[in-house]
Amino acid sequence: MKPGASNLNYVILNKELPAQTPGWAEQELRPSYKPGFELGVRYLFPNSENKDINLDWTHFYSNTSSSVTADGVTYFLGPDYEIGPLGVPIRQATGQATFRYDVVNLDVGQYVNFGQHLQMRIFAGLSNGFLREEVMSTYSGTTTGIYAGPFSTQQDVNSIFIGLGPRLGVEGDYTFNSGFGLLAEGAVSTLIGGLTSRSTYTSSAQELLVLYGQKVNNQVIKDQTVYQVIPGIDAKLGVNYKHLFNNNALLTVSAGYQAAVYMNAISQYIPQTLVSGEGIETGGIFVATMSHTLSNYSVQGPFLNFALQV
Repeated sequence: MKPGASNLNYVILNKELPAQTPGWAEQELRPSYKPGFELGVRYLFPNSENKDINLDWTHFYSNTSSSVTADGVTYFLGPDYEIGPLGVPIRQATGQATFRYDVVNLDVGQYVNFGQHLQMRIFAGLSNGFLREEVMSTYSGTTTGIYAGPFSTQQDVNSIFIGLGPRLGVEGDYTFNSGFGLLAEGAVSTLIGGLTSRSTYTSSAQELLVLYGQKVNNQVIKDQTVYQVIPGIDAKLGVNYKHLFNNNALLTVSAGYQAAVYMNAISQYIPQTLVSGEGIETGGIFVATMSHTLSNYSVQGPFLNFALQV
């Protein structure tokens, strides 16, 4: 699968010259497809008119990185809050995005047949989600003047949501006489839980060392846990093939595409502007104003599923 969010820009590349026509290019982290897995078990109640109970767990982990270097003539780099003249000394930037996705669903379903080929399953139950995003950015360069020397600042923004709530959906399965078929599934959920955000900064600079004797300066912006409702939508669309063995065991192989999105499940607090004259080359983050943003959390990608009914 491939994760997604709207807060994956880690630095701005600024075209400084010519002075009358500067330009700004956001540098984005672009996650690629990575493997994940889903494990599940389903019990079909005997003599109960096609009722069942289903439990499944989906796990996914993704790590993506990127870097950019500004040439020494016309470009410089900086985070959103320091892309003006204060950002000129920043010459290199790296970014890294890490996603962790764990969702457990427990539901009870009722099968409804429409003729010999089409079967629908209507289900309702509970969904538990653990959604984590971490975006790490590092800015570095070399200053001149009284405090000449290298500097660097690492910004690490963590957002974690853990929630539990109801989930309702429907599955559709159309099987041809050949054993091949079409499948579709859609569900909505409402997760109630805690959303936590934490931004940490680790800085080093010659000015910090000379004035305060510090090699490293650690700072943090921490939000209290906020309890809220996160709506979720997930869906699958694909094809399958069913094979019935002599002992009445049924093997189903499915393949297709799936996606899930959770609204405003990512929270982050970062500086909006810094104190005038106090750039990150001084060895710290001196916040003048702060911004709070929310982002959707999404995963999507192809799937291959094997199910055995005995």
